[in-house]
Amino acid sequence: MKTRALLVMIFVSLWVAGLSARLYHLQVTKHDHYQVLASNQQQRVLDLEPPRGTIYDARGRVLAVSVEVESAFAVPREVEDPAEAALALAEVLDLDADRLEERLRQNLDFVFVARKLDPPLAAAVARLDIPGIHFLKESKRYYPMGDLAASVLGFVGTDHKGLAGLEAQYDTLVAGTPGSRTVMRDAHRQTLLSPKLAFVEAEPGADLHLTLDAAVQHIVEKELAAAVEKYSAKSGTAAFLDPSTGEVIALAGYPTFDPNHFSRVSEAVWRNRAVQDSYEPGSTFKVITTAAVLEHHLLSPDDLLYCEMGGITLAGQRIRDHHPFGELTVRQVLAKSSNVGVIKLSLLLGEERLFKAIQDFGFGRRTGIDLPGESAGIVRPLESWAALSKAYVSFGQEVSVTPLQMARSLAVVANGGNLVTPHVVRAVDELGGLRSIAPLVGDRVLDPVVAYELRSMLAGVVEEGTAKLARVEGYGVGGKTGTAQKVINRRYSQTRFIASFMGMAPLDNPRLVGIIVLDEPRPLYHGGQVAAPTFAAIARQVLPYWDVAPDRLPPKEIPSPFAPVSPLQLVELESGPAPLPEEARFGVQEIVPSDGALAFGEGGR
Repeated sequence: MKTRALLVMIFVSLWVAGLSARLYHLQVTKHDHYQVLASNQQQRVLDLEPPRGTIYDARGRVLAVSVEVESAFAVPREVEDPAEAALALAEVLDLDADRLEERLRQNLDFVFVARKLDPPLAAAVARLDIPGIHFLKESKRYYPMGDLAASVLGFVGTDHKGLAGLEAQYDTLVAGTPGSRTVMRDAHRQTLLSPKLAFVEAEPGADLHLTLDAAVQHIVEKELAAAVEKYSAKSGTAAFLDPSTGEVIALAGYPTFDPNHFSRVSEAVWRNRAVQDSYEPGSTFKVITTAAVLEHHLLSPDDLLYCEMGGITLAGQRIRDHHPFGELTVRQVLAKSSNVGVIKLSLLLGEERLFKAIQDFGFGRRTGIDLPGESAGIVRPLESWAALSKAYVSFGQEVSVTPLQMARSLAVVANGGNLVTPHVVRAVDELGGLRSIAPLVGDRVLDPVVAYELRSMLAGVVEEGTAKLARVEGYGVGGKTGTAQKVINRRYSQTRFIASFMGMAPLDNPRLVGIIVLDEPRPLYHGGQVAAPTFAAIARQVLPYWDVAPDRLPPKEIPSPFAPVSPLQLVELESGPAPLPEEARFGVQEIVPSDGALAFGEGGR
């Protein structure tokens, strides 16, 4: 008996010693480790999304705002019948029931069912009253004007990150700073708040104040859509600027999309065509060639050129005009859009001066607009120009531009010769206060007198030339049409065209400068037929909305472009002085290179 009692005592002593050692190990040696595990079971750190900054138009209208919405989540252990719950939720939320059931069967404390639900959907889920389905508050981006300026504003993903447009360009400013909150969970897994737990307040993002006017944007989008539908075009693009400051008044593309539901359309529709898409401009580019000739004082607007009655042969290649013109003044060459006339201007100008003018007007490089994905267009280096490049470039082939670049080039003419930098954001409202963004005015491209004279020549295009449908009663309008052949399989198509018109109004003090571009309109396809009337429809509504007084007055005599003129003086669009002497004209024999014809391959004109 004594032996048994001794053995029992020894066993008990060893058991107590082992238990004490284990308790010491757990409570002393591993104290910190198990305290962390316990905290993780009892506490959860929730990330708090900050509200993104609000985006306003030029008159304070809200274009984008963050609103508080419900996100549905599940605690799978609390879901009594995952299959039934998945079917009910899938029907309301338009989700895949099988995939949702897999998530509800996971051995997790938290899984999202659907994030950032619109209030009607959140209410529908709540009415299902499914055990284990709960809600939490999140911030969702909302665009109250629907598809208005969609490609400019862009959109935000479910991860609170800007994915396109201004939302992406200014994401670091607009997104704000996330916060965090530590919460307790009791034995029933209910979430409890405690003021003693860590809490970091989310900081809202900065507000953006834009140069866009929602009313003008709506007018531009409405008329652009009407033109695309009327002429069965593949797409349409419009870009309008304040010529003095470079502020973007409207940027539009059609077809468009609703950024509240951006995933419902293809990514191609998200593109901001005015900024990202480039094309051969065709005859609108003749303004650049003409401007360079006037700037170098090589000819005056009323000097005569012989336009060869419909075609000109250069380097053995026949380049045809759209009409057999004889003698035309430089002014008439632009008004009637004579290819031969502009080619002769380019021959007088020379390729070096033409190339420099193209660069001076900002082509071949990005404008610097505060939007992502801008295209620079294509202007080949001068050393890679072929024998006929000078001729083709003069009327808008062998170069690629964006609609925004063309609108900016016309702004140079409208503002008296300065190259401006387009921008969409006028001011940023941060915690430190409102910070205005000053307009950037670049180098002077044209002499003010030349810019003014060129403006009067563009008025001739509208009054007497190819853009008569751009007229607006009571207002002087100037502009240039373009009808460019599209390149299909490395050849210029005879059936597919890009029609465009860039214009300005009113003439005495241009406030509205912009361009309309229609891709493959049918059956009419000339810029003067389809794009010019669209510009007129826009100007007819926008100018009275701005309270711009009519400026149409009886015409006066045209002043010389090389003598001082008043910037408010209106001009008469009439034929100029007597023809140039025969020896001063350009003939085919004088301009055919001596080295013979230029061979053309598959890309022949």
